[in-house]
Order: sequence, then structure tokens, then C-alpha cells
Amino acid sequence: MCGISGIINSDSSKICDKNILEKVTHAVAHRGPDGYGFWTHNNIGFGHRRLSIIDLKAGNQPMQAFDNKLSITFNGEIYNYLDLKKELQKRGYAFKTNSDTEVILVGYKHWGKAIVNHLRGMFSFAIADMKNREVFIVRDHFGIKPLLYYRGTDFCMFGSEIQQFHKHPQFKKDINVSAMAEYLKYGYIPAPLTIFNNLHKLEPGNYLRLNFEGRILEKTEYYDVKFNPNNKVSYSEWVERVEEAINTSVNYHKIADVSYGSFLSGGIDSSLIASSLAEKGQKVAAFTMGFANKDFDEVPYAKQVAQMYNLNHHIDYVNMEGMQDIFPKLIQHYGEPFADSSAIPTYYITKKIREYLPVVLSGDGGDEAFGGYYSYQNFLKILNPNPPKEHYKNTLKRLLKYVGKTYASTPKNPDLKDWINLIAYNNDVQLQKLFKPEVYKEIDSNEDVFAKWYKKAKDQKLDTYSLASYMDYKTYIHSDILTKVDIAAMMNSLEVRTPLIDVEVVNLMAQIPAKHKISRNYDGSWQKKKILNSIASKRFGEGFIKRKKQGFTVPLQDWFGKNTVFGTEFNTIITDKKSYIFNYLNFEAVQELFLNKQQFNFSQLYLLFNLERWLKNN
Repeated sequence: MCGISGIINSDSSKICDKNILEKVTHAVAHRGPDGYGFWTHNNIGFGHRRLSIIDLKAGNQPMQAFDNKLSITFNGEIYNYLDLKKELQKRGYAFKTNSDTEVILVGYKHWGKAIVNHLRGMFSFAIADMKNREVFIVRDHFGIKPLLYYRGTDFCMFGSEIQQFHKHPQFKKDINVSAMAEYLKYGYIPAPLTIFNNLHKLEPGNYLRLNFEGRILEKTEYYDVKFNPNNKVSYSEWVERVEEAINTSVNYHKIADVSYGSFLSGGIDSSLIASSLAEKGQKVAAFTMGFANKDFDEVPYAKQVAQMYNLNHHIDYVNMEGMQDIFPKLIQHYGEPFADSSAIPTYYITKKIREYLPVVLSGDGGDEAFGGYYSYQNFLKILNPNPPKEHYKNTLKRLLKYVGKTYASTPKNPDLKDWINLIAYNNDVQLQKLFKPEVYKEIDSNEDVFAKWYKKAKDQKLDTYSLASYMDYKTYIHSDILTKVDIAAMMNSLEVRTPLIDVEVVNLMAQIPAKHKISRNYDGSWQKKKILNSIASKRFGEGFIKRKKQGFTVPLQDWFGKNTVFGTEFNTIITDKKSYIFNYLNFEAVQELFLNKQQFNFSQLYLLFNLERWLKNN
């Protein structure tokens, strides 16, 4: 896991400035505290900060191969690199190192841009190809590793974090109000947007080809989740296949020349990952973050798993102490407004883990793959609002009433507005009230990321659950969940691996019929994450899975309530017309949202609090 950077001057005669390259690279020194390197070729320069995980001695970057005709800067891990290495050796290639970095270079030499179809892992990298005078830039299938690029008047630049771009003297910090609108909807800014104009996130499963003057020659999506349910396989067989796939994925994700452990939140997903690690017969370190507020605490469940699988269990608790100091750091590192409050405990637990080891496995991805979110059941309710027995009664009454007539009544087909109303902090109507009229006019509807992916999902004629899952894979999972974990963990120089967000696991998931992931019982209750629950029930007992889903949430009301430090600060923000948010937002609309109310949405509060803090620091 590392931090990468690159600069391409548009004028091929303008030599890449080494001082600028060093500044943009060292801005992410926390991502790679073990070493750094630079490579330049006329107007092109690559930078690298290294966190040593594989081939600790010989894996330094940027790395060159084939008489310096290829150069790479790479962030991530390729879990099947030993398999690929053997295949390439059979084809006559020799290797100088034991690193996965060299395998990518040799694979590119052999397969060209089709190398992306052979990689299993998390990655973002750039390869300079001297022969073809191209730079090949790639982001992994699901966006586990970040990759941003900026196209200025005279240069093109790429990097791992937004804060790097501020170090280039020609970077323009023009705020994209369309992106701000997306933030106020979802609490994050979905790729390819960022808060700045001309700065883009490369979407997951995409690559870019640039010429040596920085002009984009090609932008291609090389991977997409393809839902193709196979109804010939029984439920019990799917359970066996998924359990085997998880165990195999965990085994691949263990590859490292350093020690590793596991998150253990107490939820089903991280418990499955930790138990799969423990089944390999080793004393596994597991880490849990708890809260003093027991309504948000799953420590007892984590303890249960730790005892059953003889884990070396470490427990820590989040409190308010030090929060004032960490907020500015979080705002700096996320680089744009980001309102997933679980970034705070994620920062603290990854800080704790790094005291023990540099690599940890997480359970992220189980909800998106197997139907764990309440938004999925609520989306399905739109299609069928009544419990099955009530639905059948009503249907029978209507049929009897309309005997001999054409019965035209059909269930509602949920649309994009329904989905947004379920997941958004503010819908389009609310946004229009929040923004100043002159600002709202600047919002470009063509930059609506959700509309793009919803149309693609509808074109594929996906069932309702699969459509919602697809939307999360194309937006939420990488722009929120994975961004949250990557930035918070790398602030602490910790590598986080995600066995459930693995190309083989997801491809298998996409073959499983929706009814085996989430369904409604005859009494109206819901079964979510059915297959993972079946595996968890076998491993931890039936009682472990029969509880309300908690998720990694924080007690915002405790932190931002009246007479708290943050609550007082927020009250000052929304009552002062000089606050930075009111350069964009309607003062009266914000006051109406938060003042003179007995109750309000603390997540919306946190949304505006972060926006104000970010604007103040930029």
C-alpha cells in the first residue's frame, strides 16, 4: 500500500520540475513511511511513497523494466501475483524481484492493456510506455484504492489524495457546485466528481490511456458487475459455494511478508472474516472499537467470536477526548467535504491497530453483496408495500371484484426518485430550498452520477434488489465506504484488505438469485443477508444472527447535542450570516431546518458542520 503521483507537462520540451514532483509526492508520506522514489523522463515524472508489505528489500518504486522502456508507480496489492508470475515464467519471462509490482510490468509487456483482466487485488497504478509514448493509468475493479487526475491548461497530474494537487502551483481550486449538491444529497461526492472543477476521480474498473503530452487517448470501463442469476442451483449449494469463496478469498488476502490481523466489529461480516482467518490454525489478532453508549456498542458480540475462535482480542473505546484535534486532520486528508461520521471511529481503531501490525482484513462489502441494508428492504417495500399474507388477501378481493373484467392494477415500479428519497439527506426539492437561487442555477444536471447508473441498471432489466445493489456498487461502496476506510487507515499507515470486495466473490454473488439474499416472510418480517446468516449461524450459533443490524455508526447526538463543544460550535455556525456555508446556502432555509425544533436529524447537522469546516480551511 502506497501513495503515488505523476505529472505530465503538455509541452513535451518543458522538463518535469523535480521540486514540484517531490512536493506532491511527499504530501502523502503517511501512505508510505518506509521509503520514496522518483523517476523522470523529459516532461513526465512519477513519484512514489512506499509502505513495505511484499518483497521488503527489492520492491522499491518507481520501478523500471525492459531496458527502462517501461516504468511504473503502483499503489495496492495483487493477490494472485504468484500465479501470474508462474504463468509468465512459463512463457519465457525472467524476474529480478519477488514483488507484485514487477509482475504488473511484465504482465503489461505480455498482455498490454489487457493486463487488467488478469489482476485480482486492489490497485491503482500508472505505467509509462516509452515505445508507444503512452501513460496507462488504472484503478481496480471496485475502487478500493483511490486514483484522481487533474487536467490543467498546461499540465496533467494524477495522485492518490486530493491534498497532493494543492502542492502544484498551477492547480486551481475552483469549487464545483454540482459536486457540492451531490455532497448535500448523499454526504459524499460520487466519482467521477470532486469538489473542484477539472479534478476527477477515476471510476472503479476503468483505465485511461494518455499520450506523452497528457491528452486522453482512451477512457474505458474494463469491468462492471454483471447480475446473471442462476436458478438451477439450490440454496444450500449456494451457501456452500459462498463459504468456500470467502475462505479462498481470505487465503489470497493473507499474502504478505509482514504480520496481519482482522477487524472484529461484532457484526456478521467481520466475524466471518476473522473466523476464516482463525480456521487456518494461527493465533489471529482481532481489533474491536466500542462506544460508551451501549445503543451503539457491539463489543459483547465481538467478545463471543473472539472466545470461540481463540483470537488475540484487542478492545478500545471512542470518546470525545482529542476529537477537537482530529477533525482538522480528517478534513485535510479527505480533501473535500465528507460526512460519513464513522470515519472518526475508523481513524481511531486503525491508529490502535497500527501499534501492533501494518495489515488488517475487514468485513466491508457484505451488505452490498448479500442484501444487508435497510434501504434494500425499503426499496422492495415500494414494489410490494403489504406483508405477503395481506397482499394475497387484497389481491384476492380485487380479483373477485373484477371477475370477468380486465384487471389492470399492478404493483408500483420503483424509480430513481424513490431510491434517492430512501438514501439521501436531501432530495432535489430540498436542495432547491437550501441553495441560494443564483447558486442553484449553476448546478449541472448532466453531472448527476446516480441518473447515469440508474439508467444503465434499468437497461439491464435488473430485479429490484439487484438494481439497488448495483447502484451501491457504482456509487456508495467506493465513494463512501472504501474512501472512508482508505483515508482513515492510511493516515495511520495501515493497509486494509477487503476479502468480500473481491472480484471472484462479487462475480459469484452476481449469479445468486435475489430471493436467496433478501426476502420477505409470510408474516411480513424480512430476511436480509440470508446466505451470510446461514454461514454465521453454523459458525457462531443461531442467537448470534437474531439481532437488529447495528452497522458502524456513532452517537452523534451525544457529540453534537446542546451544551456540547461541537453542538455549541454548530449553533454559532448557523446563526452567523458570515459563516462560509452562506456563500452558497440560504440562511433562512438552514435556520428553518435546525432552529426552534425539539428534534432534528443529527446526520444533516454533521453534513453542514463538515461543509463549514472544509470551506473554512480551503
